[in-house]
Amino acid sequence: MEISCIFQKETKKMTYKIEEIEQSAFKIGLSKSIIKALIDNLPHKRSNQENKALHVLFQNIAFELNRLGYQYPDMNIVTGEVIEKTYTAEVVKEKIWKELQETMLAKTSTTQLTHNDIELIFEVIAQWLANKDIVVYFPSIESLQLKQQK
Repeated sequence: MEISCIFQKETKKMTYKIEEIEQSAFKIGLSKSIIKALIDNLPHKRSNQENKALHVLFQNIAFELNRLGYQYPDMNIVTGEVIEKTYTAEVVKEKIWKELQETMLAKTSTTQLTHNDIELIFEVIAQWLANKDIVVYFPSIESLQLKQQK
């Protein structure tokens, strides 16, 4: 496992293996329990797979909302008129996911999300969709198998 560390004095990003960090920390007198606690408490950013899954999720939500005839109300900034539009993955990301993310977690970018953050936001969206009789699964191998069985 690797950790990226960014130093204030340098703008250079450096990557270290956990073992290297443990050895350095031990050399300066940190106990193994403190080292373990530090490593265990590092934030776990979303993985590349979670990133891909999020974008598939946005597409799936848009598809299901459109399939049932839901439309996204968007205001025309010139006329002030509300225009009904079909949902897209981008609308789901920007107007549903990100607005919840900012309200619930005070994080403005999806790149700031941890695995737990993603789970929290997904639960809220899944409940909102369930109230519209829409069931979505977070994209995974298991959810693909479930979908194929139906």
